[in-house]
Amino acid sequence: MGQSTHRLWLVRCLLTLLWSVPLPFLGAIAETMPPATPQMSVGSLSTLQTAEQFIDALFGNDFQRAWTYLNPILQEEITPQGLQQRQQAFLKRVGAYQNRVDAELDGNIVSIKVAFSNITDTLILIFDENGKITGVDFPANPNSLSIQSPR
Repeated sequence: MGQSTHRLWLVRCLLTLLWSVPLPFLGAIAETMPPATPQMSVGSLSTLQTAEQFIDALFGNDFQRAWTYLNPILQEEITPQGLQQRQQAFLKRVGAYQNRVDAELDGNIVSIKVAFSNITDTLILIFDENGKITGVDFPANPNSLSIQSPR
């Protein structure tokens, strides 16, 4: 098993495991994922910029715009209203959105550190070869090691 195939398998296993746990905001992954590439883009937007714009739209209550960043398979599963419901349930646990702190790109995965009024947490977005979001992990689980006290 090659390194990228092994990585893809691990990501799919992790997402399958996470999908079975009742988390407030967790997306699905598309059937096929591309090999990791350093900088995918949609038009003139980089993957990192797309992830940041998705977060800004989602927490700026522009659910229709946030929904447009999702892969068509994920769009079939989650409507803009579904995004709103998941966002509201998530914010009840973590507090009001404050700001994006940092973002990192690793192949087709973007990790965005976000500050909320109660915690600071790392949110994970997974992209397909077309620069569309195929998976979203907003952990904010009280037992998660990624959670940090707000500044």
